Amino acid sequence: MATTQKLRPAIKFGPGYFIKEQMEYRSWTQEELAEVMGMTIKHINKILNDKQPLTLDTAKVLAEVFDTSPQYWLNLDANYRLWLDSVPSEKEKQAELKANIYERMPVRDMIAKNWIPTFSNVYELYDNILDFWNTKKLDFEEWDKQITPLLAKKSENFNQYKASYTYTWYHKAMMVARGYSVPQFDKKELEKLYDELNHFTVKENGINLFLEKLNQTGVIFFVLPHLQKTYLDGAAFYYKNNPVIVYTARYKRIDNFWFTIAHEIAHILKHLDEKNTFFLDNFSDKEVNELETEANQLAAEKLKHQEIITFLKAKLNYLSTTDIENCAKQLAIHPALIIGKLAFDKTISYANQKLYNEDVLNIIEKQFMV
Repeated sequence: MATTQKLRPAIKFGPGYFIKEQMEYRSWTQEELAEVMGMTIKHINKILNDKQPLTLDTAKVLAEVFDTSPQYWLNLDANYRLWLDSVPSEKEKQAELKANIYERMPVRDMIAKNWIPTFSNVYELYDNILDFWNTKKLDFEEWDKQITPLLAKKSENFNQYKASYTYTWYHKAMMVARGYSVPQFDKKELEKLYDELNHFTVKENGINLFLEKLNQTGVIFFVLPHLQKTYLDGAAFYYKNNPVIVYTARYKRIDNFWFTIAHEIAHILKHLDEKNTFFLDNFSDKEVNELETEANQLAAEKLKHQEIITFLKAKLNYLSTTDIENCAKQLAIHPALIIGKLAFDKTISYANQKLYNEDVLNIIEKQFMV
């Protein structure tokens, strides 16, 4: 990202300041100086106020009048003009501020999602951003330090821009979590519910029944769409004393929903602690650490991945929808999850993921939607 703060040179004084010092020493008025130098008062006034660059001829006259060298006056003037060019204009200041914000936050996407209101100028945008972050000032250097833990957790292709956008999404998720009230977290009850997860996949209205049970164990759940360039599927973290699961509905499929839920519950039960305070998951990321691998394995266990392969192994070369439905009935698992597993393993085409799948956003009740 661009440097957030540029060093500005100290205020420079032009030749007019030093001419005034010489006039004061001699008790000269502008009229007297104009007469001595053979110039009009209007011209002298421009020189005294540094309104125009000094010419070589003027520098020579000043040298004679004040017993200096012409180079002395030319150097003063040149240094002053260089300083003027280094001081940003109002337009440049606005452009720099806007660039710093846009580099760190997907402003247009945030407006489209109604996270911040529209703006008419950069200072209004800045105020909107301050409201979003609930702060009085944005220190961009400090901001960049905050995203370091995100970079450390992710793969090498997770660059600073993606980390910054993800940090923005995470902040929004924390804000949303404040609005939910659930009982005290009961880890044992969550473990019991986790063991029964597959049965909810085949129940009528099973998604919402499971989410209600999840809330009863003290886990906050809601759907929050991911921001552009973040590619998030889900997240797990604590808000105060309650764990939180966030689903982005990036793919909106039933199999994606249940795998995300199973994966994030694994993080809550096994990994969330003082060292690992959050997990922000992109299941497309090929580089995963040990904790993500364990969460994937636990999710696969709860969603009966091995049992699916064992049941269908002899029929994979000529698989039919009847085989899928028989497997689903035998294992008490939604057929969309079977299709999803086989597609992930590249046993069947990804085009088959449309089978048995519905848009989960049409299923999940409004109370869980942001």
